[in-house]
Amino acid sequence: MSGGERLPPEGRLDLDWEELFLSLDATRMRDRLAGLPFQCQEGWAQGRDCDVPPSWSGVERVVIGGMGGSAIAGDLAADLAAGQRAGPVIAVRDFSLPFSLNRHTLFVACSYSGATAETLSLFEQARGYGTPMLVVTGGGPLGQAALDYGIPRLLVSAAGEPRSAVGFTLMMLLGVLDQCGVVKTSGKDATAAIEAVAREVCRCGVESPDRNNPAKELARRLQGKLVVVYGGGWLTGMARRWKTQLNENAKVWAFHETVPELLHNAVEGFDRGAEGNEDKMVLVLKPNADNEQLQKRYEVIKRLLEERQIPHLVLEPEPGPPLAQILSMLALGDYVSFYLAMLNGWDPAPTPTVDLGKRLLNKGSA
Repeated sequence: MSGGERLPPEGRLDLDWEELFLSLDATRMRDRLAGLPFQCQEGWAQGRDCDVPPSWSGVERVVIGGMGGSAIAGDLAADLAAGQRAGPVIAVRDFSLPFSLNRHTLFVACSYSGATAETLSLFEQARGYGTPMLVVTGGGPLGQAALDYGIPRLLVSAAGEPRSAVGFTLMMLLGVLDQCGVVKTSGKDATAAIEAVAREVCRCGVESPDRNNPAKELARRLQGKLVVVYGGGWLTGMARRWKTQLNENAKVWAFHETVPELLHNAVEGFDRGAEGNEDKMVLVLKPNADNEQLQKRYEVIKRLLEERQIPHLVLEPEPGPPLAQILSMLALGDYVSFYLAMLNGWDPAPTPTVDLGKRLLNKGSA
């Protein structure tokens, strides 16, 4: 079924019905979701095997240039770096670098297709600074440029869409950044994280029945709602990830806000009563962290949502290392967006409007 075809909703759809997936999920995204633990394991091994130049040991800052699903891994790595109070990891989504680079900065050009115009532009700018560089790609012009200029290159071999390769890309990056001493990730932490995501996939996979499956239950609660995702601490980037997965997979409006920033502006938009709130749902992604300042702000957010009678759910991963919490929430959010696509009657993989926008840009009409 193409991205433009849709099944008419007929009562309560059975998310345990195999025919539903066969009818809608033409490219079997469900298999890619189920393969996330193996993807993470392979990405980690490839990152650890990367031959890191000795000069990279002096890196004090990492800038990751990319767009869409290729940039999300940068956000998640940035959250881990912030939690360790390590050298900053900064994701840049634009045509131009907003600051200069130097020999103490590692620039990572990240593009699954290797043909993203913005990433290619950033790559050329970074090359002009003579800064240490790494290319993470599936091939394309970016992959070829890395070969031409002798720039270290890591190939993303995960199948599917850029957004389906985030686990691979993140773990590959962490394997490299650990060798550089920028973001520390031990083998023990990597193993714990891969085990955590495997458990989450088991809980949320299509074979897990509706009555015991948190992702299927949550997708039902989101159907027909305008969704806003809140996230802070090492789940700050995860709020963006959930938002973009809901956009691309489920084809719905969704937005995200960050904690604590939202307490200084977004809360003023809360309605003063229940009327008009029935079509909204706020998802509060709360890290399982021993951080008194952050926890206090989450408590205030929950109280304000309750007082304004705004439908909301607080979602908290199991206790564990930050990376384990990040990967388990990644799996949960991906499955929720997948099941919401099923409920809405959409094939989750194609992105026809994104593709249309690219065609219009190529024609010079924008």
